[in-house]
Amino acid sequence: MTPPKHLIVIHGRATKPAEREKKRLVKESILHGLGRVSPEAAAKIRSGEVKLSLAYYGDISNEEMVKAGKKVLQELKGRDPDHGNAPCELDGSYDADLKSLFARKNFTKSDYNKLLKEVTDLGVVDNVASAVSGVLNLLGLSDRVIRAATPDMGAYLTQRTVGSAVRVRLQKPLESALKKNADVCLVAHSMGCIVSYDTLWKFSRMSEYSHLRGKKVNRWITLGCPLGEPGVQDNLYDASEGKDGKYPTGIINKWINFAAKDDFVAHDEDLADDFREMIVRGFVSSIVDKKIYNFWSGSGGSNPHKLYGYLDHPDVAKEIANWVND
Repeated sequence: MTPPKHLIVIHGRATKPAEREKKRLVKESILHGLGRVSPEAAAKIRSGEVKLSLAYYGDISNEEMVKAGKKVLQELKGRDPDHGNAPCELDGSYDADLKSLFARKNFTKSDYNKLLKEVTDLGVVDNVASAVSGVLNLLGLSDRVIRAATPDMGAYLTQRTVGSAVRVRLQKPLESALKKNADVCLVAHSMGCIVSYDTLWKFSRMSEYSHLRGKKVNRWITLGCPLGEPGVQDNLYDASEGKDGKYPTGIINKWINFAAKDDFVAHDEDLADDFREMIVRGFVSSIVDKKIYNFWSGSGGSNPHKLYGYLDHPDVAKEIANWVND
């Protein structure tokens, strides 16, 4: 019997809309991207033949961001009915920008340069670039800067209770899918890549998850991934482990990493060299790095780190479609 397919997406850091709204935006972006390259694959997700789940922790991120400053609270004018009517971004805030993204036909370097001439590029001022900088790590400042510049990611990396609360949002759907022997494609963005790494390590290394031994995530697709940064690596779940305990083992089949031009969260674009030991030790069959251009543009200008821009890109969509149609 053919195993059921399950596409699980985990988003990144910063403020988020309500869970229902985030699911809608992610699904629309995936379906439109797949429609560019494989209407057949899009139809399978639309019909439910391929299950789509979102590991949402936006309520936790919003709470941590609110704790960091009143300005953020002023920007969260919506309410999330699934999380105690907690403050969140307003529904519909991204619809106009999403419509513009979906209207794009070409994704070349010249098209990207043309976009940058038309709008302000946020990539060069993204505070996450500073927060995960290898230079700051060498100076011994990274933990402090991470907490100050990115409160939600800082809380995840440095506070055990927050980290556990975030990880469980991914652990539940991923564990359920693996227990059912589903063919899983895990798509992770930004901070979600860190959460995914830690969760995959736990599943493959900790005794309470021994029932998952021998089960694999078929494809792990990372988007705008900060795992190449020393400041992040020093705070991963396995950071204090010796060589025998490093890296998730035997739970990932293929790892495909996408880094967009000017995405400074993915400042280190090449993960194959950082995690080469995983291939050498047989923990993963391959790690492939791919470069693309992210064409997301909003009211503040171009943001080459945006999740929706990644999901709608034909190259990312092709990888998802290949898995869906395989």
